Amino acid sequence: MLAPGVGLGRVTIVHMSTTITIRTDEALRRRLEERAAERGQSLSEVAREILENGLTPRAIGERAGHLRGKLALPPQESEPWRKTLRERNWRR
Repeated sequence: MLAPGVGLGRVTIVHMSTTITIRTDEALRRRLEERAAERGQSLSEVAREILENGLTPRAIGERAGHLRGKLALPPQESEPWRKTLRERNWRR
């Protein structure tokens, strides 16, 4: 007989005190099942992780930092109002 946790790869002991039920369509359930299978986790573990990540307050830099430098904007001079404003600006 194996000792607890030996040869099992991973043992997670978590005490959860409440249960929620979420209704989804089949496509979403399949995606959740696929992610759980990829990670070797249960549906509940993956759902808890997604909920925890979604509900954890994070600064805008953490949430959107990966987008820094990705937005391709047209050159500023291509905006006619900007050129007109510069021409008419008496404080040049």
